[in-house]
Amino acid sequence: MKFGIFTIVPYHEDFTQQQALNDALEQIVYADQMGIEEVWLGEHSFSRHGLLSGIWSFLGAVAGRTRNIRIGTAVIVLPLHNPILVAEEVAMLDVISNGRINFGIGAGYQQQEFNGLGVDIDTSRERFNEAVDVIIKAWTEERLTFHGKYTSVDDLWVLPKPVQKPYPPLFQAVSTSPESIDFAASRQIQVIAGGPTDILGQAPQVIKLWREKMDEYGHPHAHLDPPMSKSIYVAPTMEEAERDPIGLEDFSSRVLRSAGSNGAPIGMPMDKDGNIAKGYEHWANRQRDRDRRDDVGHAGLPPLRGTPEVVVERLKETQAAGINHVFGNFGFAGLPHWKVMRSIELFATEVMPHFKEAPVA
Repeated sequence: MKFGIFTIVPYHEDFTQQQALNDALEQIVYADQMGIEEVWLGEHSFSRHGLLSGIWSFLGAVAGRTRNIRIGTAVIVLPLHNPILVAEEVAMLDVISNGRINFGIGAGYQQQEFNGLGVDIDTSRERFNEAVDVIIKAWTEERLTFHGKYTSVDDLWVLPKPVQKPYPPLFQAVSTSPESIDFAASRQIQVIAGGPTDILGQAPQVIKLWREKMDEYGHPHAHLDPPMSKSIYVAPTMEEAERDPIGLEDFSSRVLRSAGSNGAPIGMPMDKDGNIAKGYEHWANRQRDRDRRDDVGHAGLPPLRGTPEVVVERLKETQAAGINHVFGNFGFAGLPHWKVMRSIELFATEVMPHFKEAPVA
């Protein structure tokens, strides 16, 4: 199996912004030293949900302070960016990290982020699709000529080019929407499962559908193991593993449920009158799904929370369901930094060795 650490650097009220960012960076450096293979970072703006609004700077700091860990984005919200600048930023990161970048992308869902940056959320899907094509062409062609609805350039020399050829591995955050899975397969992009697909117990089915679509498009995929995001917390005793998250595990849902600058819930693609944005109709019940996530008895794959022995057994169940690639946050927003570091250490030293040579499902 393959394992990674994940964070959007939530801004919990018990920590300062600087403390949260510095602790996250220290945890990533430690994960690198302990042999964890990947770090995944997600951008957000305008709320306590996540502090990585300046994600390119943070990624550069991670690249400079680590040596072996692969550095992934989960995700860059493409519709909020100029795709040519994104191509330049990711290529630069690939150069300074010596080819360690995994590029994860998504269409976004927080309407206040779109409003704050002056982007119409109703255009997010077509902006996303076009941006993917712009970025791939910018990386693979000597000079970029592209004429689309949102990008139009001629003979543009986009530099630098990525170290990895033809370009860094691409990953796309998807829900259970067949359209998003189909688009990912059409561009040979690996899907990132988790979130609602984990809550609903559908992550294995999502990956299976992606593999079927890859077959339809004639793209090889047997060598690929799309990742899944899951909460991970390892403690010396089950009592501690179950007690520590109390009062903390619903931080994300609490923030996403609260009202944002547009008067609507931060975590929903809707306006203050409750109108769901175009293309997001399947989000109508998303908050209810999040509430299920915060209930440890929810449907889906078992929570990776417990002693090393318990987490090993639950990872075996996860692998038996066809998931061979997992990344998680190793703690909870508001948890003391030393307990997150301990969770990373216990996972790396007492859980990972059990899966070093384990056959994939």
